[in-house]
Amino acid sequence: MLYTRPVSSAVFHRENGALYLERVRLSSLLSSGLETPFFIYSTAQLVSDWQAYAQAVRGIDAVVGYAIKANSNPAILRLLAGFGAGAVVVSDHEVRLALESGFSPARMLLHGNGKRSRDIDAALQAGIILSVDSEFDLEQIAARALAHKTKAKLLLRVNPDIDPQVHPYISTGLLDSKFGFSEAAVERTRQRLQSLPSVEVRGLHCHLGSTLKTVQPVRDAARLLATLVLALRSDGHPIDILDMGGGLGIDYSRGLEQLPIPDELTLAVSPVLRELGLRLFLEPGRSLVGRAGALIGRVLGVKDNGRKHFIVTDASMAQLIRPCLYGAYHHIDLLDESVAGPSLIFDVVGPICESGDFLGQSRQLPTPRAGDGLIVYDAGAYGFAMASRYNLHLGCAEYLVDGQSIRRVRRAETFDDLSRTFSDEPISL
Repeated sequence: MLYTRPVSSAVFHRENGALYLERVRLSSLLSSGLETPFFIYSTAQLVSDWQAYAQAVRGIDAVVGYAIKANSNPAILRLLAGFGAGAVVVSDHEVRLALESGFSPARMLLHGNGKRSRDIDAALQAGIILSVDSEFDLEQIAARALAHKTKAKLLLRVNPDIDPQVHPYISTGLLDSKFGFSEAAVERTRQRLQSLPSVEVRGLHCHLGSTLKTVQPVRDAARLLATLVLALRSDGHPIDILDMGGGLGIDYSRGLEQLPIPDELTLAVSPVLRELGLRLFLEPGRSLVGRAGALIGRVLGVKDNGRKHFIVTDASMAQLIRPCLYGAYHHIDLLDESVAGPSLIFDVVGPICESGDFLGQSRQLPTPRAGDGLIVYDAGAYGFAMASRYNLHLGCAEYLVDGQSIRRVRRAETFDDLSRTFSDEPISL
């Protein structure tokens, strides 16, 4: 029986027009003096979405490795590590943070198409598996492993040239993408792999893209990789891992889309796993933390220019760049609809000096008052992680809700924090 995720209304729900996250009335956070904008996360939603993956890999030799790039707040990392998640990292700093947050190196993977020596060294020192993205990447990893007098355990990242039918900026499985070996490059590299004493190829890695709306491309990719597994085993490599990446989408429309769930993902690849006796590695990011988070802002005012109505809020592209970068949709609501005016069609925009600074366009919303709270849902993934300091809007605070309790898990950045990085030092050449 497939696992069915509980609807988000169990986590976000209204009582008498006021929006609650678990048992916390969100508008009360603004009236209590919390500075906006800020991100807020739900422990209950995080647990629920983790359980979906735990159910999906039950009875399978598998690692569910959280993609730390999606949201690297240590409070969230500690929760996921405590659940038993592995970790997928892409830099030396992510390696360090993952280890400090309690993730086991035996359940971690470093990947990236342009690893720096410092990234490779951090992974080798911790004993983490590395995903190899190219021939030059292979040579660099082999050289660094030789220097460290160790043997690097590798996955070869294969680009299967399969269209995942997602936004081109987050499509990684076509040959137009910068990621991975083509089949031809794998064939070209086989002989070289046998001549490198400092590396050991343990598996294949494939990540097709993000916000997948069907698992069929994953099924097709797994079948293609099975042929390469047999070829590499025939060369003497102890292939025992198949990493199918992450990429499952979430329903940003909040009820209008039917998207695949983790059970469907594992069912799509399980025939190949059984046939070849492989351990599965998955890399969810968005589908673990996306729905758990939201961005909260305060309305600065309402504007009518004769053609459009605008809600201007203190939340902006500096906190959540996805709408202007990808044209991504995030559902938007007022925190307390009981005090709002007539419903109109609004563009919801921030205060940044860019015409592209919008959080939502053509949204039907009740007319708010200045000072009212506003929520942008499903911002737990690639929200704070992709935030900027543009216009010197500094990093905002983050909070974690658990039932009726709330904790600050990151304080807002101050100008003093920023100014500590300024310097005026002569450099000797």
